[in-house]
Amino acid sequence: MLRCLLDQMPTPTAVIDGDSDRCAYANAAFRSLGVLAGTSVTEGFPALQFSMLVEARRTGRLQRNRSAGDHSPDGERFWDLRVTPMLGVNGVVRALIVTAEETPDSAADYDRRLRDVSHRLKNTLQLVSSLLTLQTLSTKNPEVRGALQSAGSRIGIVTQAHQRTHTALRSVRVDVADHLRELCHELEATLPGAHRIRVAAEPTEMPVEAVIPFSLIVNELVGNAARHAFPEGVAGDIEVRLCRDDGGKTRLEVADMGAGLPAGLDVTRATTLGLKVVRAFVGQLRGKLWADSSPLGTRVTVELPA
Repeated sequence: MLRCLLDQMPTPTAVIDGDSDRCAYANAAFRSLGVLAGTSVTEGFPALQFSMLVEARRTGRLQRNRSAGDHSPDGERFWDLRVTPMLGVNGVVRALIVTAEETPDSAADYDRRLRDVSHRLKNTLQLVSSLLTLQTLSTKNPEVRGALQSAGSRIGIVTQAHQRTHTALRSVRVDVADHLRELCHELEATLPGAHRIRVAAEPTEMPVEAVIPFSLIVNELVGNAARHAFPEGVAGDIEVRLCRDDGGKTRLEVADMGAGLPAGLDVTRATTLGLKVVRAFVGQLRGKLWADSSPLGTRVTVELPA
């Protein structure tokens, strides 16, 4: 009768006799996961640790693990595992009942929820960008229009960087080399003047949370070079280089062949909004910022820790 009842349960359930991990009985739900009578439960179902069985027999108390994970053809799955001792009249553990209930933290569910949240965030960013565009079109003040356009451009950079990190889903680090090339390609089409941006990027991994600040740093440095390095109406080349040095530090360089920085301008103290943004995000990433300038051009370097 007990076996008939257990076989109708949707929760994978098994009975273990003796001092081993050998299964005496597994219901249909557990059998579908590869746990069969006469076989090792911990081998057939790796999420269950043998130590849980040992502790349940030793203490005679329920053992539980709410975050046990294993891998299957469908991806990573997470389980709420319970090992319940069956005690005899003298308090001796006669058998163990193992149940494994899948939690909503399984990889497929987690990824689906993550995609939903990411999609809503992307829509929100696009809505903010659209509102800024409408406000730009409705204002007649050139300074206000320029400020709104700059804000809209920055929102666009954040949206693009968010899209790059979203595709990584649960990854902790992402390679930003391809992202840098795509970013500079878009900047080349939108920045004032027919400037050409040349990109040399080595494969470089960064923490996911660093991608958006890194993208905004690139946007500001490239934008500054396009607007200020060359005489009005004269196109020039801007070089963007990303690499790692021998110590493992990440180095971003933005260089131009323009007229050089104005006399007395220090990028680490400049009060312009763009350089303030750069300094803020370089500081957030615990990096260093400096510039080398001459009448033959300017090279701004950002160094990020290994």
